[in-house]
Amino acid sequence: MAISGKVTRRFRTHNAEQFFESFSEASLSRYYIFIGRVTAFTDDSAPTTPTDTVQNIEFDGYRDMIAMKRVQTSDTSFVVPRYNWTNNTSYTEYSDTNSSLFPSSATTTSNTTFYVLTIDNNVYKVIDNNRGGRSTVKPTGTGTAITTTADNYRWKFLYSITTADDQFLNSNYMPVKKLTANNGSAQFTVQQAASNGAIHHIKITANGTGYLSTTNTFSSVTNSSVIVLNTNASQTDDIYNNSTLYLSSGLGSGQLRKAVNYVGATRTLTVNSAFSVTPNTSTIYIVGPNVIIRGDSGVTTAQRATAYVANTFGGQIRKVTMISTGLNYSTANVTFSANSSRGSGATGTVVISPPGGHGSIPVDELGTTNVMLNVLISGIESNTFPSNNDFRVVGLMRDPTLRGGTVANSSVIDQCSRITVTSLNGDLTADEIITGGTSGAKARFVSFANTNAARTAGIVRVIRVTTNGIGARFAAAETITGASSGKTATVSTFIRPAVREFTGDILYTENRSPVTRGPDQNEDVRLVVKF
Repeated sequence: MAISGKVTRRFRTHNAEQFFESFSEASLSRYYIFIGRVTAFTDDSAPTTPTDTVQNIEFDGYRDMIAMKRVQTSDTSFVVPRYNWTNNTSYTEYSDTNSSLFPSSATTTSNTTFYVLTIDNNVYKVIDNNRGGRSTVKPTGTGTAITTTADNYRWKFLYSITTADDQFLNSNYMPVKKLTANNGSAQFTVQQAASNGAIHHIKITANGTGYLSTTNTFSSVTNSSVIVLNTNASQTDDIYNNSTLYLSSGLGSGQLRKAVNYVGATRTLTVNSAFSVTPNTSTIYIVGPNVIIRGDSGVTTAQRATAYVANTFGGQIRKVTMISTGLNYSTANVTFSANSSRGSGATGTVVISPPGGHGSIPVDELGTTNVMLNVLISGIESNTFPSNNDFRVVGLMRDPTLRGGTVANSSVIDQCSRITVTSLNGDLTADEIITGGTSGAKARFVSFANTNAARTAGIVRVIRVTTNGIGARFAAAETITGASSGKTATVSTFIRPAVREFTGDILYTENRSPVTRGPDQNEDVRLVVKF
């Protein structure tokens, strides 16, 4: 039996949400960013990709570890690829049937750009791209309504990136929020105003030919259902029958009626039902083909989507404008009709908003499947991160266990073994091997912190401690010797790292060119976890 299936992008979004929520939920996980490896790669300028084996990740990852810092909830954010609004660029309009809007996997990127970030740090979604035209006017505003710019693009404001979000904004990614409570922002207002299953756009797929339209102000108004068109209207009887009359501005604007009779000699048009607000001679009207939208909304007639043809240049239907967007559609189609001898061949596609409506859930609407972690390592972090050695590995660990058996909870953790020494007779060399004269234990030197002015006593921090084969570690009163420097010291105590080796899960690791640190230096460690 042949079977075909697909893991949807919603499953990837679900995984990203679960990971994001695990930082703050009741039974939370504790994540740590760690640094490690003081020794050089074969080519430090082009480090190799880590090999995903137990030995390389789970064993060597711990042996090379120097220090770790906990990732707080405030250090995490959903992120999506960043696309800056750029003048004279053609953007993709949103469509509920476009399979290319979102990346197909964690290792691919979308080949369409249907949202933008402006220089004002506002994020907008493209609702209508003016039939594939170029955007030449930057979208502005943070209201709930879809806005039309002078280039005939239509945009939906989604959210703003605030100063507090800047740590998650770089040249490749930008943050996206999921608000569950009112924080007073424009985004929350947009979320609340979103309409589920609304129709904000009808895309013309074929223009057709021979369609009629006319626009002007009324010459006179007989009553609420009989009006006289202006002198530019046709003088042919019934030519506008079955077309629609839309009041585009002025008294009574926004109303749509169907023409049922037209007397050409007097340009008198009768509509199918009386206007609730009777127009006057200052009201601007548009007569054009009838737009018929059929779908599964299940709402009352008053709540259904309606539209009018805004442009029939050259007898072709070029643009449809929504009057009301309707509610609760999941499928719909559109047809165009007018006088049977006046126009044919136009087709269009109804574009339905995502569940919840445009702006209701930006994390989902933008296809978010990435979470960024941004952890700032400030100087020596309470004497935990060394400032006189470099590192080449950065990783992410979950729920490491302390030697007492509990899950680690401290904000920073020193993961070096510490040898308290006396009688040190000079400076040890960075990264050299230190050997115990009696125990035979060996370790890689990381840093030294003196406890007297003469620098003959202090704490030697080491990694990659290995025993002599029978479990012996550095012992009190023995002499240690540096393999490169030849310097010696006497051991007072030996303390193993705070976190028990090989506990917790190393979820991510990457090799980098060496990062040299200083006591006042900060490292902004950013990891993008892709699902």
